[in-house]
Amino acid sequence: MKIKQIINNNTVISENESGKEIVVFGKGIGFNGKKGMDIDESAVEKVFVMSDELKKEEFSKLLDEIPYDVVAFGIKATDYIIACSTKPISRRIMVPLTDHIYTTLERYHNNTKFENELYWNIRYLYPDEYHIAVDVLDMLNSDFNVDIDVKEAALITLHIVNAVLDIDIKDTYRATDIIDISVRTVEEYFNVELKEDVNYIRFITHLQFFAKRMISDAELEEEDIEINKYINLKYANEYKCAQEIGRKIEEKYKYKVDKNELTYLTIHIARLFR
Repeated sequence: MKIKQIINNNTVISENESGKEIVVFGKGIGFNGKKGMDIDESAVEKVFVMSDELKKEEFSKLLDEIPYDVVAFGIKATDYIIACSTKPISRRIMVPLTDHIYTTLERYHNNTKFENELYWNIRYLYPDEYHIAVDVLDMLNSDFNVDIDVKEAALITLHIVNAVLDIDIKDTYRATDIIDISVRTVEEYFNVELKEDVNYIRFITHLQFFAKRMISDAELEEEDIEINKYINLKYANEYKCAQEIGRKIEEKYKYKVDKNELTYLTIHIARLFR
């Protein structure tokens, strides 16, 4: 391997045998190095293959601003999340996740408390992503010999959800609220407590993309009047619940939920009670 670009004393850019750019980590690996020089492979600690999804400038900035051991952990955490998730995860999660981990470690060492009001909502709405996030937090505590509160896992969860939906993290908060409104409305309307079974998971997945369409102002395909009419008559009570969800969302976010969306909501609500 040869040095293509020096990021800092501990990080350089090179190429693998396939011609793909790789990031090479190792203490002092870039010290006194120059472009074209051979890399001392005995000093290599970790190699990361650049993905087309990552912007090189963004990644280089991250490497320049954050200690390489934190970046190496961010890569490790990203690989773990992608391996464990049953949903496709954008590798772009690596940059904001690493930045978040660095900030979390800074807060811990400065003894700065951070209250997350959405903790219980996030844990309830995204159980699969939350369990992965707890594993990442356990790895972080172990690797850096710290004891960060488990509530931090909720924020890591949002990064995972954000990578699934591929929207900005600020929009993930809004999406979480939209999903929470929907779930609470169903529970209140039918006077039940929803259980985490396969239909619940399908419902939450539908709500995630429902929220994403709202945030990105996207629409479903052209309305099918006959199908909508059939579904809404067959599941009249569930349709009224879907309308109530639409009313609450419109009241809070000024977004009018169209008939197609209401029909799909009705179908998923009906499935909950099969």
